Amino acid sequence: MDEVRQYESCFMGRNIMFLMPSLASGGAERVIVTLIKYLDRTKYTPVLVILNQGKNPLDLKEMGCEAELINLNVSKARYAWAPLYKLIKSRKPDTVVSTLGYVNEILSLMIPFLPKTIRYIARESSIPSMRNKADKNAFVHEWIYNRFMKRFDVIVCQSMAMFEDMKNNYGFTEDKLIEIDNPVDREYLIKKSQEDCNEMSSEFHNVIAIGSLKSVKNYGRLIKEAANAPENYRYYILGEGVERKKLEDQIRDLNLIDKVKLLGHQSNPWKFMARADEFWQKSHWEGNSNAKKEWEQLKMN
Repeated sequence: MDEVRQYESCFMGRNIMFLMPSLASGGAERVIVTLIKYLDRTKYTPVLVILNQGKNPLDLKEMGCEAELINLNVSKARYAWAPLYKLIKSRKPDTVVSTLGYVNEILSLMIPFLPKTIRYIARESSIPSMRNKADKNAFVHEWIYNRFMKRFDVIVCQSMAMFEDMKNNYGFTEDKLIEIDNPVDREYLIKKSQEDCNEMSSEFHNVIAIGSLKSVKNYGRLIKEAANAPENYRYYILGEGVERKKLEDQIRDLNLIDKVKLLGHQSNPWKFMARADEFWQKSHWEGNSNAKKEWEQLKMN
């Protein structure tokens, strides 16, 4: 897998520690699990560290990902400092790879107090300037990105848009940045896509959207589009989040209960992807949609 080999080219030493918030079944988490699964075990020994289990956790064994798992069991990221510091100091990995914005931020603040012999790599999951400015703590995020994120040896960007954002808005030099697309576990996707999917019928033109029900995903626009779509169109949104009631109200107000379905969290989104005619994604910003890549892979099968 080319993307995995690209990641490996950034590593130093044999012992690689991967750090992510939880095993929650999001796109960023699946990328790290895929990376660990296909890591060359003749060269690298991975360990996966999570802050907590998270909701609807991925089943590593079922996904074929064999690696040591360490759960710090902290309820919030701000409580991870001490146990994470102790773990890195005691385990002395050769390389630490972190993912998702706030985990990267925490590690960036800790790096001066950690062993200098370790190589520190951050994987960005979206376009930082847009994500940071949309957050209620925008000033703090921007301060950390401008002052401390350069402590990482390498920043992995999923797309050129991310690469340019880090360079132009935060002053990163190109030697600190590398663009690596998300690896996709095609064999696993195909196997899961073959499971029965009774919720979707081939008599309709099926449109699928996948992601947390939050404002950045722009699902209100999908619902408006559904109101003007042909009668044989059906829309399915997979995911949970704080905007569920707002979206349910919009669907009801536009009389779209039979046309737009909120299916909640699905442990197997790939059986839906395989039967979808279109993938809908019009987020206000998006780093590099892993779900869209997975849908494209399945449509090529």
